[in-house]
Amino acid sequence: MLIKIHPQNPERRIVKQIVEGLKQGKIYILPTDTVYAFVCSLDQPKAISMLYKIKKMDEKQYLSLLCKDISMAGVYAKNIPDFVFKFMKNYTPGPYTFILPASKEMDRRGMGKRKEVGIRIVDHPLHKMIFEYGELEQPLVSTSVRDVDEFITYPESLEKLYGHQVEAIIDDGPKKNLYSTIIDCTSDEITIVREGKGPVPELGYYPPEFEQE
Repeated sequence: MLIKIHPQNPERRIVKQIVEGLKQGKIYILPTDTVYAFVCSLDQPKAISMLYKIKKMDEKQYLSLLCKDISMAGVYAKNIPDFVFKFMKNYTPGPYTFILPASKEMDRRGMGKRKEVGIRIVDHPLHKMIFEYGELEQPLVSTSVRDVDEFITYPESLEKLYGHQVEAIIDDGPKKNLYSTIIDCTSDEITIVREGKGPVPELGYYPPEFEQE
């Protein structure tokens, strides 16, 4: 099922519908500030297991946590150093995934024991509203989705591929397949693991399309 939303001002009734579905263990495909993503609640282990199956991923592979802010991320990441906290603050919200040491809180979830956790703080009005008006007290679990052979992902294509496996695809229009920049913050030196959409001037990285925009 496709549900169209306003890209800048998502309708509150739709946001409420999504939040209630997530709390019930349903899986959605949501737009982000990069690509579309499968999303479910961290408190729903059956949904997390199903997400792995839909994406055909080995359960040893990591999924990302979509957090409201760094404070929420700090519950699931262990002892974020001051220099990493300041770095994250400079780049959030935005198209970045931060790899951090996982806290013991992750062991109690449906994702198994993890030494590391990938954190995203998405810069998209829908995500802000989900956390602000949905009263969610924990992150969402996420993994990216796109048309494998296309540079542009169209919601209609996602409906054909996954419409029967998810509760709904939330449509805010076509998206370029530009992934988040993955940044490793697990050591004394912050490094880029995957170059993506987000520029990191502090590390001398600018995406090819950055100057064009």
